[in-house]
Amino acid sequence: MSLLHLDLSEQSGKLMLRICIPFILLWSSGISAKTITWIYIDFAPYYILEGAKKGLGRDERVISLLKRVMPTYKFEFVTLPASRAIHELSSPNNAYCMVSLFKTAKRAKHISYTLESSTIGLSPSIAVRRHTLKRLGLEPGQQVSIRDLMSRHQLMLGVSANRSFGTTLDNIINSVSSDLLVSRPGKDPLIGLTGMLLKNRVDLVLGYPSEHYHLKQLLDDNYRLTQLTIKETQGISRGYVGCTKTPKTKLAIADLNIALKAIKSQRRFSDTMLYWLPTELQPTLTSKLTHIDLTAPEG
Repeated sequence: MSLLHLDLSEQSGKLMLRICIPFILLWSSGISAKTITWIYIDFAPYYILEGAKKGLGRDERVISLLKRVMPTYKFEFVTLPASRAIHELSSPNNAYCMVSLFKTAKRAKHISYTLESSTIGLSPSIAVRRHTLKRLGLEPGQQVSIRDLMSRHQLMLGVSANRSFGTTLDNIINSVSSDLLVSRPGKDPLIGLTGMLLKNRVDLVLGYPSEHYHLKQLLDDNYRLTQLTIKETQGISRGYVGCTKTPKTKLAIADLNIALKAIKSQRRFSDTMLYWLPTELQPTLTSKLTHIDLTAPEG
């Protein structure tokens, strides 16, 4: 190889390097600009921010799965009180996203949703004492009509104040006589209601299966509590990623749809959905994860 050829090759290489560097920097800055800021709330078992099971909350595990399949995105986090989450998510001054939201017409005015569901779980259930089940001739995990159960046996029902469980259950709650209903406001009302259940001050507590299971592990050392499923529900409950309506999050929504489809084909996703369910209810959700279309719209 001639000295002239070598010199020209070196000059050509330097020129190409000078040309490529701006494009590399531009490409890199484009990647770093793709950021999703996730809302975390202190609401176990969806987010567990401290203690032995820190990081094992259902929704934060979904975010971890998304991170695996979205390597060009930077994930950031902001922790908010549960009571402020939807308000902040809806504000045009922010650009936040949140896992496992119900789609409602009111929220859709300010929040963009993924088409793909981000979580799938069982619909609301009833926490109940085991000796109450024995007295009523029922089995753990059995499906019952909450309306019939209340009217036949005059049981005291505990619910979280200002929490919606869907039109059907909300109508049933509203029809319950005030002397058979405890509506508890404030922070962590389900913890207080579960304490009342253990102290025989209420007979039934309405919540979601994973919430009941978490509180049973937290409060029920003597294996006194179990759950019943409810006929008046649709059986399953889907949540979606919701993001503040901004140009920045529009691209994120499109990419999240692809990512969600990818993670839902993984065993890790199914394991995450089942992790916070009691043994007696896991088969019910397992069959749903296996046989239903996870992207189907809410009924």
